[in-house]
Amino acid sequence: MAEKTKMSKTRKSTIILSAVSAVIAVALIITNFFVPVKYLASYLVAKNAAPEGVMRIRFADVGYGDCTVIELPDGKNMLIDAGDGAGKHQSEILKYLNKSGISTIDYLICTSVNAERCGGLAEIMRYKKVKKIYMPYCINAAVTDEYLRFTVAAKRSGAALAISEYGAGEEFDGGFFRILSPSAHTLEDGEYAALNSADSPLTARYDASAVVWLEYAGRAVLFTGDAGKGVLEKIVSAYLLNGENYLVNAEHCAIVKLGNHGAERSVSENFYNTFKAEAAVISVGENGRGNPSSAALTNIIPHVGDNLYRTDERGTVTVDITAEGYKFI
Repeated sequence: MAEKTKMSKTRKSTIILSAVSAVIAVALIITNFFVPVKYLASYLVAKNAAPEGVMRIRFADVGYGDCTVIELPDGKNMLIDAGDGAGKHQSEILKYLNKSGISTIDYLICTSVNAERCGGLAEIMRYKKVKKIYMPYCINAAVTDEYLRFTVAAKRSGAALAISEYGAGEEFDGGFFRILSPSAHTLEDGEYAALNSADSPLTARYDASAVVWLEYAGRAVLFTGDAGKGVLEKIVSAYLLNGENYLVNAEHCAIVKLGNHGAERSVSENFYNTFKAEAAVISVGENGRGNPSSAALTNIIPHVGDNLYRTDERGTVTVDITAEGYKFI
């Protein structure tokens, strides 16, 4: 009798364990349908969207990569790049998208074919819808594996596709964003011509990177991408030549994001003297390239002083811009 009771208890335990396992399995299937299990922690976050009338910019800490999550003051949003595709960096990006309550990305800008900028875009697009994509004009989509994956995802997404080139951009309530470089993709001697040439050098990948101006309430953030010194000085020349007819007013520049993680090749004193930013951000992580370079720091610190924010030192850097001014938080 005791043996029968024992067997009965064992059987009950087995049934209960099987039932619990089945429930967990079903829960995981349902959860994974709506939320990817591997990124579950990035979805279990408290919403902290920007208040009305605030443009919130998060320079995400994605190691030696680049990603910026932007909440526009009119309720729309923007994602500039998405890091190198490493799992922990994808989790970080999804965390801030979810904190901001972003399920659909209004404007996605891929600034470069380089892996540390476009590497995570395809994965992000698996979990977030996208309305419009600005991307490089690169004939050889397989220039890097990461860029190829992105282009495939972009074409499948159903989003409107646009070329990142001079003058492209959008307006929103109280502000706008514009691409200052590369030049028009039709120019025979432009950055895209060099990128798409038969003997395209590595430097052409950097110089064909999008330089983006984002302005709200008369204060602008200037994202310099991977552009080299020559490109930056070309922008200065165009600005000085065109004056009031240029796309933007350099006097509105409040914050500059240093190019190529603070690499020496992206330093231009002339550029900093023209676009007199009051603060600077460097997106950088551990690397064997010596970035940020001493040349970058030496050139930018006289302009911004202590208002230099590095993701390798501070983690994700957040700034709110309002009609009253801006504040790093």
